[in-house]
Amino acid sequence: MLLRRKAKKGLSGAVTALILVIASVIIALVVVGFAFGLFGAFGGTPTVTQVGTGTLSISGGYAIITLHSTGNVQIVSATIAGTTYSASSISVIGGTSNSLTAGVNTVSISFGTSLSNLQPGSTYTISIGLSDGQTVQVAVIAQ
Repeated sequence: MLLRRKAKKGLSGAVTALILVIASVIIALVVVGFAFGLFGAFGGTPTVTQVGTGTLSISGGYAIITLHSTGNVQIVSATIAGTTYSASSISVIGGTSNSLTAGVNTVSISFGTSLSNLQPGSTYTISIGLSDGQTVQVAVIAQ
């Protein structure tokens, strides 16, 4: 009597285990990436903070500030709080526009006129509007 062997179809146990291990590693890397913000483009809106204190040139009518950003965002407006001065032009030094990139950015804000009624040595606040709707308050010292 001859026994017929049934042909086994499907994946072997070792191949199935290997596929599960690879899938688990990929899922773990994605979770770690989101947890530590490695996927900034998918992580929501960038955070923008001031680095140090900026300077405000009274005679030149401009401010120089340093900002740290966790992602790409544009500066759309800037005003000196408590005054009627608003920016006539904004540029990121070393960049090609008014866009902040991830990392440290030095920003020049021109108010287009002399800021003659401001007091040298005083600290002023510039309110910076971003393209994602956030507003960042930065401190500058008038010189």
